[in-house]
This record gives sequence, C-alpha cells and structure tokens, in this order.
Amino acid sequence: AASGEAVRRASSAPRGAPTVAMAAVVGTRRPSSWPLGRGVVLSLLSCLVVRPGLAQKLNPKNSAAEDVTFEVKVDGKKHRMGVSLDANYRWLFDGEKTCDSDKPDEMESCFLQRVDAEAYRDSYGIYVADGDPTSVRLQYAALGKYTDEPNYGSRLFLTDMDKEGGNGYYMFKLVDSEISFTLDLSKVPAGMNAAVYLISMDAMGNEGATLPSGNTNDGGWKRGVGYCDAQCPKDLIFVQNTGFNKNRSMMSCCPEMDLFEGNRMAVAMTAHPCSTLEETTCNTSSTDCVNPCDTDGADVNLFRRWGPQKAFFELVDLQKPVTVRTQFIANEAGILSEIVQIYEQIEDGKVVQKFNQTIVDDAIEEQKKLFDEPNVFADVGGVAQMGYAMDRGMVLSLAIWSDDASNMNWLDSCMKNETVYDCSLHSQFNSADLFWEAWRGAAGAWRGPVDLYPDVKTSFDTQEITFSYPQIPAWMKTQTPFKCTKDLLGKYDCSGVDYGFIFSDLQIRALHPKSFPWFWVIAGLAVLGVGALVAYMLLAKPDTEKGYFSSSVDSSDSD
Repeated sequence: AASGEAVRRASSAPRGAPTVAMAAVVGTRRPSSWPLGRGVVLSLLSCLVVRPGLAQKLNPKNSAAEDVTFEVKVDGKKHRMGVSLDANYRWLFDGEKTCDSDKPDEMESCFLQRVDAEAYRDSYGIYVADGDPTSVRLQYAALGKYTDEPNYGSRLFLTDMDKEGGNGYYMFKLVDSEISFTLDLSKVPAGMNAAVYLISMDAMGNEGATLPSGNTNDGGWKRGVGYCDAQCPKDLIFVQNTGFNKNRSMMSCCPEMDLFEGNRMAVAMTAHPCSTLEETTCNTSSTDCVNPCDTDGADVNLFRRWGPQKAFFELVDLQKPVTVRTQFIANEAGILSEIVQIYEQIEDGKVVQKFNQTIVDDAIEEQKKLFDEPNVFADVGGVAQMGYAMDRGMVLSLAIWSDDASNMNWLDSCMKNETVYDCSLHSQFNSADLFWEAWRGAAGAWRGPVDLYPDVKTSFDTQEITFSYPQIPAWMKTQTPFKCTKDLLGKYDCSGVDYGFIFSDLQIRALHPKSFPWFWVIAGLAVLGVGALVAYMLLAKPDTEKGYFSSSVDSSDSD
C-alpha cells in the first residue's frame, strides 16, 4: 500500500516469549524457537490437552474459565468482566519439557497453560483489579518465577463473567452507544504501542467447533482461542475453527476498530471494515486466497494530518491519566454514520475536553486523496460497514507491544513509499520545517515527531535514545532500552524496564436510552377498558322502559 500501513501489524501480537514459555511462531515479533529448561512445577498449572490439529481439549481436572475479573459499568450498572490471555502466549508443554512446534507430531501430547491471577501478574506482568477494582495494568517486560528468560508484551480479550462460570467473550454492540475508558500512558515510550481495540472474534472462541482433524474445540474463549483482525495474521498457533496452524499458512481475518493505538508521542484511531462481517479464514497456499479487509483503514492521527503542535504530548498532559470517550453515532435509520472521539482530563477538579477527532466517509475520502492512498475503506463499505460488524458484536482486546517489522514508524515516525519520499534521508525530526518540507510532495509521511530508526533491535531494544524534536518535554526526551539486561552469568534483570500502561474505568452507555414505554402501556390499558365496556354492552339485556341496561333484580318485584 502507498501508505505502508499494511506492515504495521505484520504478525498478530506483541514480541517476545511468555515467561513460562511461548509457542514458536512464524512472524516478525517472536523468536524462532521456544526456551527450554523451564524447571516448572507442573502440579501448579492447570492446562489444556493438545490433540492432532488442535491444542484445545480441556483438562477435566480443571476445565473452568479463568476467574480473573474487574469491574465495569454498563448503562450505569456494575458488571463483572474477566481477562483471557491470547492462546498464542500460553505455555505449551508435555510432561516436563516445552513442546517444539518444529515437530508438529509432538503437539498431539502437549498441554496449553491455564493462567490464574498470580501467574498473570508474576509471569506476564498483567495486574487485574490491583488497588483499583476497575483497572487492568499491562507491563511490557516480565520475568516470572519459573523461567530464565523474560516475556515481552501481551494481549488480552475481555470475557463476560457476570454469571458464575462465565459466558464467553463479552460482545460489545456499540452503534448508538458510547464506550469510555481511562488510560495512564506516562510509561509508554516511542516505538511501543498501547492498544485498545475491537475485533469480530467468535463470541465463544469457536468453542464446540468440529475441526478438519475430527477433533472438537473445547477450549475456546476459556483459553483465549479465536483471534483475528483486519491484518489477517498468519502467525497464530491455532486459527479459529481450523485447529493447529501447522505450516502457518492459514490467515485469520475479521473487521477491526482501533479505539486507541498510541504512546507518549502519537495516537491514532482507525476503522478497518471488511467486505465480510464476521471472522473468516483463508489458506494462503491457495491462489484464490485474498484479504477481505481494509488493512490500511480509515486512520485519524492529528499529527499526521495537521502537523507539529498536534503531537500527543502537546495535546494532553501525559503525566496525568486521560479519558477517551468514543461515540458511535447512528442516523435515523439506525445505521452507523459517524465515529466521534473525545479526550478529557481532570484539571482543578473539573473535566476539561482536550481535543476530539472524527471518522466520517467524506473526511476519509478527502484525506485519502491528500495522502495519495487508495480508498479501500470506501470500497468495502465505509463507516456503515463498520457499523454492521458492530451490530453483530465485537470483542475488546488490550495489548502492549513493540514492532520488529517497522519499529512502530507507521504510528509515531516516518513511513512512506520510498519512490515518493525516502524517510531514511530525513531521519532526524529536529524541526517543524521537516514536516512541512515533506508535506509539499509526500503529505502524511510523518506520523509523529520521533526520529526514524528502521531497526528496533539496534535502537529502542538495546540503546538509550535521545530525541531531536525540541518540543518534546524533558521528562520523556530520553528513553531507556526495551530489553531487560543480562549479566555475565546469563541472568536477566527486568527492573529497569518499567514500561506499560493502565486501563481503567471502562463504561458503556446508550446514547439514546430506551425509556419505559408508558405511552403504550396507558394506550394498551385504555384499549382493554374500551373492549371490556363494549363486551359488557353486547352481553347485557336491553330494557326499553328502564334504560338501556336491565338490572339483575327488578325493583318492582322486590316486595
């Protein structure tokens, strides 16, 4: 794509291996082999049994969903939601050794980890309702008890735990509704992405599906199965209802609505509709396999569109939490027509609106022409098509990740087709003039004020970076490496990698609440009353001398 956006999520999730161990996957953000020698106390783990083609058979010793929950509000009422770690990050093991995906036959006897609150915290750096009953905190780097290597990044799906035992992923139906949440982004540096987004996953994680291998998916949502997005990732270990992705040839596609993707430097909201409304799979070895989704999407990034003075740190005080409210506005026919996002902060005890941004078809058409990009968004149906997917319900995902494929340059630095504008020749963003020089021939090339670093491994991962742009606040001008340090004995120390974000105070409310239908209740009672009167009149005996109705007892005969 002309914009280069298609590489922005070339594989499906954050880099790194989970602390206990991570399944090897083909992709740009994961190692090519799993760490061995874990020394795990297996009796402490509850797991999923792996069968040919699928690691989704529940262990009868503990087949329950993970009861790791926090509080949200739905139309003003408290609701309990849980978190489910993506299956791609769970430990796969057999006996006392980690399974090797290079030997797919061994996958038949593997187990998939069940994660409790302690393991979420200690092994994955995920703190749920920790101090604040409405919060979920995702740390970028974590070093668990049972591993000698760190885990970098994670991805969660929210589950519906209001009833005992849970009821699948929580399905957000947001047309004519507002979703709001508060974020603490003070520790999300350049080159990293704190993501809050909706995807059209199956509500039950394809639980109960019969797979090509003949097995049944019994794990589903309870073990984070079923991921898909508009980038159609191929690096998933298990793909929807097709089971084990043996050759990484199956891609998993579905509509995606990025409510928030950002760090301290830049922020974007992006709608990614697809020509299909639900999740689909496609075997890339087939010649007729195509991506049905708008991978570039309709993106709104104020810095990219309007330039300096619109960097995220210039719009809000990032040393304080910020509340993000997103409204999905429907027209008179009930069809999604506009997406409005409002950023707010508390100042002197009052809620202050800091800025807002909007996705509407006409504005996206104008922006695509300005940036010289094809308008695939319109081709697949635009805002309305995004709304149709929402009408079916979408799953909310939280993720923290960094990007080997493009070093997050699509979000906070420079990315453009080199024949139009070679970012490598203008790598230091040291003046607003650089933005406007690029704008004259390559509008949209600069997405944020971060110097261009093409390779994360030789920059953010391992080096202390000091940025060039003079307007960057002193407290975030220099950032430390993403990677944990390693001593001469090979022991890791992650104490210096304090990156991550806090998500809290999730609320959903209808924009036009349906009030109790008193009019129709009163009208119905009136109709019933009239009907009863008419029936009485028809059944009563007429008396022309004494009036229309005769009495059941004639007074003249009552002597």
